[in-house]
Amino acid sequence: MKRVLVCGLVPDVGGLEKIVVDFYNNINTDEFEFEFLLQGPENVEFSDHFKKLCKNPIVVHRIPKLRPNIKLALKEWDKFFRNNAHRYDILWSNQNGLTHLEFLKLAKKYGIKKRIVHGHCATADKFYRFIHPLNRLFVGKYATDFWACGVEAANHFYHGKERKNALVINNAIEVEQFLYNEEVREKLRKEYDISEDCLVVGQVSRLYEKAKNQSFCVKVFSELIKKELNSRLVFIGKGDTTFLKNLAKEYGVEDKVIFTGLKSNVGEMLNILDVFFFPSNFEGLPIVLVEAQANGLPVVTANHLPVARILENYDNSLSLKDEFSIWADKILSVRNSRILENEYIYNKISEHGYEIKSATRELERLFNE
Repeated sequence: MKRVLVCGLVPDVGGLEKIVVDFYNNINTDEFEFEFLLQGPENVEFSDHFKKLCKNPIVVHRIPKLRPNIKLALKEWDKFFRNNAHRYDILWSNQNGLTHLEFLKLAKKYGIKKRIVHGHCATADKFYRFIHPLNRLFVGKYATDFWACGVEAANHFYHGKERKNALVINNAIEVEQFLYNEEVREKLRKEYDISEDCLVVGQVSRLYEKAKNQSFCVKVFSELIKKELNSRLVFIGKGDTTFLKNLAKEYGVEDKVIFTGLKSNVGEMLNILDVFFFPSNFEGLPIVLVEAQANGLPVVTANHLPVARILENYDNSLSLKDEFSIWADKILSVRNSRILENEYIYNKISEHGYEIKSATRELERLFNE
Protein backbone atom coordinates (compact mmCIF):
# COMPACT_ATOMS: atom_id res chain seq x y z
CA MET A 1 0.00 0.00 0.00
CA LYS A 2 1.35 3.41 -1.02
CA ARG A 3 0.05 6.57 0.59
CA VAL A 4 -0.27 9.69 -1.59
CA LEU A 5 -0.51 13.25 -0.24
CA VAL A 6 -2.55 15.30 -2.73
CA CYS A 7 -1.91 19.06 -2.70
CA GLY A 8 -3.09 22.08 -4.65
CA LEU A 9 -6.85 21.57 -4.62
CA VAL A 10 -9.41 24.13 -3.43
CA PRO A 11 -12.55 23.27 -1.41
CA ASP A 12 -14.95 23.77 -4.31
CA VAL A 13 -15.01 21.86 -7.60
CA GLY A 14 -13.27 23.33 -10.62
CA GLY A 15 -11.71 21.53 -13.55
CA LEU A 16 -8.57 20.57 -11.63
CA GLU A 17 -10.53 19.16 -8.69
CA LYS A 18 -12.83 17.19 -11.01
CA ILE A 19 -9.81 15.62 -12.73
CA VAL A 20 -8.29 14.49 -9.44
CA VAL A 21 -11.63 13.16 -8.15
CA ASP A 22 -12.15 11.10 -11.30
CA PHE A 23 -8.72 9.52 -10.91
CA TYR A 24 -9.37 8.88 -7.21
CA ASN A 25 -12.73 7.25 -7.93
CA ASN A 26 -11.01 4.77 -10.25
CA ILE A 27 -7.77 4.16 -8.35
CA ASN A 28 -7.05 0.72 -6.91
CA THR A 29 -7.62 1.41 -3.22
CA ASP A 30 -5.93 -1.88 -2.30
CA GLU A 31 -2.68 -0.40 -3.62
CA PHE A 32 -3.05 3.36 -3.07
CA GLU A 33 -4.43 5.51 -0.29
CA PHE A 34 -5.05 9.22 -0.97
CA GLU A 35 -5.02 11.99 1.65
CA PHE A 36 -5.72 15.63 0.83
CA LEU A 37 -4.01 18.79 2.07
CA LEU A 38 -6.27 21.86 2.07
CA GLN A 39 -5.31 25.47 2.72
CA GLY A 40 -7.66 27.49 4.90
CA PRO A 41 -9.03 27.86 8.43
CA GLU A 42 -9.14 24.93 10.84
CA ASN A 43 -12.70 24.07 9.80
CA VAL A 44 -12.15 24.23 6.04
CA GLU A 45 -13.86 21.35 4.24
CA PHE A 46 -14.36 20.21 0.70
CA SER A 47 -17.73 21.38 -0.61
CA ASP A 48 -20.77 19.11 -0.52
CA HIS A 49 -20.51 18.99 -4.31
CA PHE A 50 -16.94 17.65 -4.07
CA LYS A 51 -17.99 15.08 -1.48
CA LYS A 52 -20.92 13.98 -3.64
CA LEU A 53 -18.65 13.41 -6.62
CA CYS A 54 -16.05 11.53 -4.59
CA LYS A 55 -16.87 7.82 -4.16
CA ASN A 56 -13.93 6.95 -1.90
CA PRO A 57 -13.22 8.11 1.69
CA ILE A 58 -11.86 11.65 2.00
CA VAL A 59 -9.10 12.21 4.57
CA VAL A 60 -8.35 15.93 4.88
CA HIS A 61 -5.46 17.73 6.58
CA ARG A 62 -5.52 21.51 6.97
CA ILE A 63 -2.83 24.15 6.81
CA PRO A 64 -3.30 27.95 6.76
CA LYS A 65 -3.25 29.94 3.53
CA LEU A 66 0.04 31.68 2.77
CA ARG A 67 -1.57 35.12 2.92
CA PRO A 68 -1.86 37.41 4.75
CA ASN A 69 0.74 36.14 7.26
CA ILE A 70 3.28 34.24 5.15
CA LYS A 71 5.82 33.80 7.96
CA LEU A 72 3.27 32.22 10.31
CA ALA A 73 1.78 30.08 7.54
CA LEU A 74 5.15 28.67 6.50
CA LYS A 75 5.88 27.82 10.11
CA GLU A 76 2.66 25.76 10.25
CA TRP A 77 3.39 24.14 6.89
CA ASP A 78 6.85 23.12 8.11
CA LYS A 79 5.29 21.66 11.25
CA PHE A 80 2.82 19.59 9.25
CA PHE A 81 5.49 18.10 7.00
CA ARG A 82 7.91 17.57 9.88
CA ASN A 83 5.27 15.58 11.78
CA ASN A 84 3.67 13.72 8.86
CA ALA A 85 6.07 13.33 5.93
CA HIS A 86 7.19 9.91 7.12
CA ARG A 87 3.65 8.62 6.48
CA TYR A 88 3.75 9.33 2.73
CA ASP A 89 5.41 7.63 -0.20
CA ILE A 90 4.31 10.21 -2.79
CA LEU A 91 3.56 13.93 -2.93
CA TRP A 92 1.23 14.84 -5.81
CA SER A 93 1.24 18.62 -6.18
CA ASN A 94 -1.43 19.76 -8.65
CA GLN A 95 -0.85 23.34 -9.80
CA ASN A 96 -2.32 25.86 -12.22
CA GLY A 97 0.92 27.81 -11.99
CA LEU A 98 4.25 27.71 -10.17
CA THR A 99 3.21 30.42 -7.72
CA HIS A 100 5.27 28.70 -5.01
CA LEU A 101 7.37 25.57 -4.53
CA GLU A 102 6.83 25.15 -0.79
CA PHE A 103 5.03 21.78 -0.94
CA LEU A 104 7.89 20.35 -2.98
CA LYS A 105 10.59 21.95 -0.81
CA LEU A 106 9.10 20.63 2.43
CA ALA A 107 8.44 17.19 0.98
CA LYS A 108 12.10 16.95 -0.01
CA LYS A 109 13.30 18.39 3.31
CA TYR A 110 11.39 15.78 5.30
CA GLY A 111 12.03 12.78 3.12
CA ILE A 112 9.09 12.10 0.80
CA LYS A 113 10.91 10.24 -1.95
CA LYS A 114 8.60 10.71 -4.95
CA ARG A 115 7.60 14.36 -5.44
CA ILE A 116 5.35 15.01 -8.45
CA VAL A 117 4.52 18.45 -9.79
CA HIS A 118 1.53 18.28 -12.14
CA GLY A 119 0.90 21.32 -14.34
CA HIS A 120 -2.72 21.99 -15.30
CA CYS A 121 -2.49 25.28 -17.20
CA ALA A 122 -0.75 26.40 -20.39
CA THR A 123 -0.86 30.17 -19.88
CA ALA A 124 -0.87 32.52 -16.93
CA ASP A 125 -2.39 35.71 -15.59
CA LYS A 126 -0.32 38.77 -14.68
CA PHE A 127 0.83 37.57 -11.25
CA TYR A 128 1.75 34.14 -12.56
CA ARG A 129 3.72 35.73 -15.40
CA PHE A 130 6.03 37.31 -12.86
CA ILE A 131 6.59 34.51 -10.35
CA HIS A 132 6.01 31.45 -12.57
CA PRO A 133 9.12 31.86 -14.81
CA LEU A 134 11.27 32.40 -11.72
CA ASN A 135 10.06 29.26 -9.98
CA ARG A 136 10.38 27.31 -13.21
CA LEU A 137 14.17 27.72 -12.88
CA PHE A 138 14.16 25.91 -9.54
CA VAL A 139 11.36 23.34 -9.73
CA GLY A 140 13.83 20.66 -10.83
CA LYS A 141 15.73 21.10 -7.58
CA TYR A 142 12.77 19.90 -5.51
CA ALA A 143 10.55 17.70 -7.70
CA THR A 144 11.42 14.21 -8.93
CA ASP A 145 8.64 13.84 -11.51
CA PHE A 146 7.26 16.39 -13.96
CA TRP A 147 3.74 15.93 -15.29
CA ALA A 148 1.44 18.11 -17.38
CA CYS A 149 -2.07 17.87 -18.80
CA GLY A 150 -0.83 18.49 -22.34
CA VAL A 151 2.18 19.42 -24.45
CA GLU A 152 1.38 23.14 -24.18
CA ALA A 153 1.18 22.90 -20.38
CA ALA A 154 4.48 21.00 -20.27
CA ASN A 155 6.16 23.74 -22.30
CA HIS A 156 4.67 26.36 -20.00
CA PHE A 157 5.68 24.66 -16.75
CA TYR A 158 9.12 23.29 -17.56
CA HIS A 159 12.30 24.02 -19.47
CA GLY A 160 15.60 22.27 -20.05
CA LYS A 161 15.91 18.74 -18.72
CA GLU A 162 12.60 19.03 -16.81
CA ARG A 163 10.74 19.69 -20.06
CA LYS A 164 12.62 16.85 -21.76
CA ASN A 165 11.57 14.46 -18.97
CA ALA A 166 8.00 15.75 -18.63
CA LEU A 167 5.12 13.32 -19.09
CA VAL A 168 1.68 14.18 -20.45
CA ILE A 169 -1.12 12.84 -18.24
CA ASN A 170 -4.40 13.09 -20.13
CA ASN A 171 -7.39 14.69 -18.42
CA ALA A 172 -9.59 11.61 -18.66
CA ILE A 173 -13.33 11.19 -18.05
CA GLU A 174 -15.93 8.52 -17.33
CA VAL A 175 -17.25 8.56 -20.88
CA GLU A 176 -20.55 6.81 -20.12
CA GLN A 177 -21.67 9.71 -17.92
CA PHE A 178 -21.55 12.14 -20.86
CA LEU A 179 -22.99 10.22 -23.81
CA TYR A 180 -25.99 11.86 -25.51
CA ASN A 181 -29.46 10.91 -24.28
CA GLU A 182 -32.53 12.15 -26.16
CA GLU A 183 -34.96 11.47 -23.29
CA VAL A 184 -32.84 13.47 -20.85
CA ARG A 185 -32.62 16.31 -23.39
CA GLU A 186 -36.41 16.49 -23.69
CA LYS A 187 -36.89 16.36 -19.91
CA LEU A 188 -34.37 19.11 -19.16
CA ARG A 189 -35.56 21.37 -21.97
CA LYS A 190 -39.07 21.21 -20.51
CA GLU A 191 -37.65 21.96 -17.05
CA TYR A 192 -35.92 25.12 -18.32
CA ASP A 193 -38.81 26.06 -20.64
CA ILE A 194 -36.74 25.68 -23.81
CA SER A 195 -38.50 24.55 -26.98
CA GLU A 196 -37.04 21.71 -29.01
CA ASP A 197 -36.44 23.95 -32.04
CA CYS A 198 -34.56 26.55 -29.98
CA LEU A 199 -30.82 26.93 -30.66
CA VAL A 200 -29.05 26.56 -27.31
CA VAL A 201 -25.44 27.68 -26.98
CA GLY A 202 -23.56 27.36 -23.72
CA GLN A 203 -20.76 26.04 -21.58
CA VAL A 204 -19.93 24.28 -18.34
CA SER A 205 -17.55 26.38 -16.30
CA ARG A 206 -17.01 28.22 -13.06
CA LEU A 207 -18.15 31.82 -13.53
CA TYR A 208 -14.73 33.43 -13.46
CA GLU A 209 -14.39 36.24 -15.97
CA LYS A 210 -10.60 36.69 -15.82
CA ALA A 211 -9.93 33.16 -17.04
CA LYS A 212 -13.17 32.01 -18.64
CA ASN A 213 -14.04 35.19 -20.56
CA GLN A 214 -17.79 34.70 -20.25
CA SER A 215 -18.48 38.33 -21.17
CA PHE A 216 -17.26 37.39 -24.66
CA CYS A 217 -20.01 34.75 -24.80
CA VAL A 218 -22.67 37.35 -23.99
CA LYS A 219 -21.37 39.75 -26.64
CA VAL A 220 -21.24 37.06 -29.32
CA PHE A 221 -24.71 35.91 -28.33
CA SER A 222 -26.02 39.46 -28.77
CA GLU A 223 -24.95 39.15 -32.43
CA LEU A 224 -26.25 35.61 -32.75
CA ILE A 225 -29.72 36.63 -31.61
CA LYS A 226 -29.96 39.07 -34.52
CA LYS A 227 -29.64 36.13 -36.90
CA GLU A 228 -31.52 33.48 -34.92
CA LEU A 229 -34.11 34.97 -32.59
CA ASN A 230 -35.13 31.62 -31.14
CA SER A 231 -31.89 31.10 -29.21
CA ARG A 232 -30.70 30.77 -25.63
CA LEU A 233 -27.31 31.15 -23.93
CA VAL A 234 -26.81 28.78 -20.97
CA PHE A 235 -24.10 28.99 -18.30
CA ILE A 236 -23.79 25.78 -16.27
CA GLY A 237 -21.65 26.43 -13.22
CA LYS A 238 -21.21 28.24 -9.94
CA GLY A 239 -20.23 31.85 -9.40
CA ASP A 240 -21.40 35.42 -9.00
CA THR A 241 -23.88 36.13 -11.80
CA THR A 242 -24.20 39.88 -11.15
CA PHE A 243 -21.66 41.04 -13.72
CA LEU A 244 -22.95 38.79 -16.50
CA LYS A 245 -26.60 39.57 -15.77
CA ASN A 246 -25.87 43.30 -15.97
CA LEU A 247 -23.93 42.80 -19.18
CA ALA A 248 -26.75 40.75 -20.70
CA LYS A 249 -29.16 43.55 -19.79
CA GLU A 250 -26.83 46.11 -21.38
CA TYR A 251 -26.81 44.10 -24.62
CA GLY A 252 -30.56 43.49 -24.53
CA VAL A 253 -30.46 39.70 -24.14
CA GLU A 254 -31.17 39.32 -20.42
CA ASP A 255 -34.38 37.34 -21.05
CA LYS A 256 -32.52 34.80 -23.18
CA VAL A 257 -29.56 34.02 -20.88
CA ILE A 258 -29.96 31.17 -18.37
CA PHE A 259 -27.80 30.55 -15.30
CA THR A 260 -28.34 27.03 -13.96
CA GLY A 261 -25.93 27.29 -11.03
CA LEU A 262 -23.75 24.41 -9.89
CA LYS A 263 -24.92 21.00 -11.10
CA SER A 264 -23.71 17.54 -10.12
CA ASN A 265 -25.28 16.01 -13.25
CA VAL A 266 -23.06 17.82 -15.77
CA GLY A 267 -23.20 14.91 -18.20
CA GLU A 268 -26.98 15.18 -18.33
CA MET A 269 -26.98 18.98 -18.54
CA LEU A 270 -24.89 18.88 -21.72
CA ASN A 271 -27.86 17.31 -23.50
CA ILE A 272 -29.67 20.67 -23.36
CA LEU A 273 -27.08 22.31 -25.61
CA ASP A 274 -26.70 22.36 -29.38
CA VAL A 275 -23.26 24.03 -29.44
CA PHE A 276 -20.57 24.15 -26.76
CA PHE A 277 -19.00 27.62 -26.81
CA PHE A 278 -15.71 28.07 -24.93
CA PRO A 279 -13.67 31.24 -25.65
CA SER A 280 -11.49 31.20 -22.50
CA ASN A 281 -8.55 33.54 -22.03
CA PHE A 282 -6.30 30.76 -20.76
CA GLU A 283 -6.53 27.04 -19.92
CA GLY A 284 -4.45 23.90 -19.56
CA LEU A 285 -6.27 21.20 -21.46
CA PRO A 286 -9.91 21.90 -20.54
CA ILE A 287 -11.60 18.72 -19.35
CA VAL A 288 -14.97 20.23 -20.28
CA LEU A 289 -13.99 20.12 -23.97
CA VAL A 290 -13.48 16.37 -23.68
CA GLU A 291 -16.80 16.04 -21.84
CA ALA A 292 -18.62 18.11 -24.48
CA GLN A 293 -17.24 15.93 -27.26
CA ALA A 294 -18.28 12.81 -25.33
CA ASN A 295 -21.81 14.21 -25.62
CA GLY A 296 -21.30 14.59 -29.37
CA LEU A 297 -21.59 18.38 -29.23
CA PRO A 298 -19.96 20.62 -31.81
CA VAL A 299 -17.31 22.66 -30.00
CA VAL A 300 -16.45 26.24 -30.89
CA THR A 301 -13.37 27.47 -29.05
CA ALA A 302 -10.50 29.93 -29.54
CA ASN A 303 -7.37 29.21 -31.57
CA HIS A 304 -4.90 30.23 -28.83
CA LEU A 305 -6.06 27.50 -26.42
CA PRO A 306 -4.50 24.02 -26.21
CA VAL A 307 -6.08 21.78 -28.84
CA ALA A 308 -8.40 19.09 -27.47
CA ARG A 309 -9.75 17.85 -30.80
CA ILE A 310 -11.15 14.31 -30.69
CA LEU A 311 -14.13 14.56 -33.05
CA GLU A 312 -14.45 16.17 -36.45
CA ASN A 313 -17.01 18.77 -35.24
CA TYR A 314 -14.41 20.51 -33.04
CA ASP A 315 -13.63 24.02 -34.34
CA ASN A 316 -10.86 26.28 -33.06
CA SER A 317 -10.34 28.35 -36.19
CA LEU A 318 -11.19 31.78 -34.76
CA SER A 319 -9.27 34.31 -32.68
CA LEU A 320 -10.60 36.37 -29.79
CA LYS A 321 -9.64 39.35 -31.95
CA ASP A 322 -12.22 38.37 -34.58
CA GLU A 323 -15.48 40.29 -34.64
CA PHE A 324 -18.38 39.02 -32.56
CA SER A 325 -20.52 38.62 -35.70
CA ILE A 326 -17.94 36.24 -37.18
CA TRP A 327 -18.12 34.09 -34.06
CA ALA A 328 -21.92 34.15 -34.29
CA ASP A 329 -21.73 32.95 -37.90
CA LYS A 330 -19.38 30.15 -36.88
CA ILE A 331 -21.81 28.96 -34.20
CA LEU A 332 -24.69 29.00 -36.68
CA SER A 333 -22.64 27.03 -39.19
CA VAL A 334 -22.13 24.09 -36.79
CA ARG A 335 -25.51 24.10 -35.04
CA ASN A 336 -26.67 20.85 -36.69
CA SER A 337 -23.40 18.92 -36.52
CA ARG A 338 -23.89 17.01 -33.26
CA ILE A 339 -22.59 13.42 -33.54
CA LEU A 340 -25.10 10.86 -32.26
CA GLU A 341 -23.20 7.58 -32.64
CA ASN A 342 -22.27 6.88 -29.00
CA GLU A 343 -20.21 3.76 -29.72
CA TYR A 344 -18.12 5.70 -32.25
CA ILE A 345 -17.61 8.51 -29.73
CA TYR A 346 -16.59 6.11 -26.95
CA ASN A 347 -14.04 4.44 -29.20
CA LYS A 348 -12.59 7.76 -30.40
CA ILE A 349 -12.17 9.06 -26.85
CA SER A 350 -10.52 5.80 -25.79
CA GLU A 351 -8.16 5.93 -28.78
CA HIS A 352 -7.04 9.41 -27.76
CA GLY A 353 -6.33 8.30 -24.16
CA TYR A 354 -9.15 10.20 -22.46
CA GLU A 355 -11.04 7.19 -21.05
CA ILE A 356 -10.66 7.25 -17.26
CA LYS A 357 -10.16 3.56 -16.46
CA SER A 358 -7.22 3.04 -18.82
CA ALA A 359 -5.80 6.46 -17.89
CA THR A 360 -5.93 5.52 -14.19
CA ARG A 361 -4.05 2.28 -14.82
CA GLU A 362 -1.30 4.41 -16.41
CA LEU A 363 -1.35 6.75 -13.40
CA GLU A 364 -0.92 3.77 -11.07
CA ARG A 365 2.03 2.56 -13.11
CA LEU A 366 3.69 5.96 -12.82
CA PHE A 367 3.04 6.11 -9.07
CA ASN A 368 4.85 2.78 -8.77
CA GLU A 369 7.93 3.83 -10.75
